[in-house]
Amino acid sequence: MSELSVMAVARGLEAAGISFERNAKLARFTTIGLGGPAEVLARPRSTEEIQTVVELAKAHEVPLRVLGAGSNLLVNDAGVAGVVLHTGALAHVRIDEENGIVDAGAGCHFPSLVKKTAGCGLRGLEGGVGIPGSLGGVVTMNAGAYQFSIGPLVESVEAVSADSGVMTLTRPSIDFRYRKSSFGSDLIVASVRLLLQPDSATAVRADLDAHMHTRKTTQPVGVKSAGCIFKNPEGDSAGRLIDAAGLKGLTVGGARISDVHANFIVHDGATTTAEVAALIDRVRESVATTTQVELETEVMTWN
Repeated sequence: MSELSVMAVARGLEAAGISFERNAKLARFTTIGLGGPAEVLARPRSTEEIQTVVELAKAHEVPLRVLGAGSNLLVNDAGVAGVVLHTGALAHVRIDEENGIVDAGAGCHFPSLVKKTAGCGLRGLEGGVGIPGSLGGVVTMNAGAYQFSIGPLVESVEAVSADSGVMTLTRPSIDFRYRKSSFGSDLIVASVRLLLQPDSATAVRADLDAHMHTRKTTQPVGVKSAGCIFKNPEGDSAGRLIDAAGLKGLTVGGARISDVHANFIVHDGATTTAEVAALIDRVRESVATTTQVELETEVMTWN
């Protein structure tokens, strides 16, 4: 890939009227607040504009990554080559309260969507109120918390593929697994239809409040993090294993294991992605030595 290829993509975006930015620092788009620049940050406002971004990247052989709310993501301090497609402008929400149908864009802020549907008396999302992502990211990762998982609530997804263009996938054709799905940089979520259950708004909000209370008392709040770093091994908890290895409070530079929940790495503003990555390696090695369990990262890394 050459600078000429990146410039050609930028010219194509400009010609198509798609908002974009050159050398955009990605730290401001991630929940952990770290990361270097993207050569091109594109902000499509529709499924059709997503398709245009995808086609331009493919035509000029430029790498393409998708960015939602930037949770569960570590971006290299030096930044990333190619195009980052940011879904933030795809934030529409339409709710059919009577039938429990929610249509929302990939860039919709998931915690806000949870609260909105609860206020409409629709049950299903309240267990995920603490997940700090976009709807597209939550579906792509089949994100969950406690007993909640988004996959069973998905009715259909409008997605964009570099090879097949725009398509609509129904739930039976989507491969939802633990913290994985059919979606990613090769199949990009544009919008999602969810099917929820009508109920009393008072009852749903009460359950939402209970879930939020649990989150606030068991997870770090008010500090920068990327969410859970490791996937839970089958039948166990990554946080419990890290805690059992005596790693709470362990630091590398300005990055440290949270004293509240050991599966979170937090910082106060004076660290780097490299330090966070080094701490992840330290934790993985120590847990493997102590418990013979190989932890698998849940957080994504862009290099």
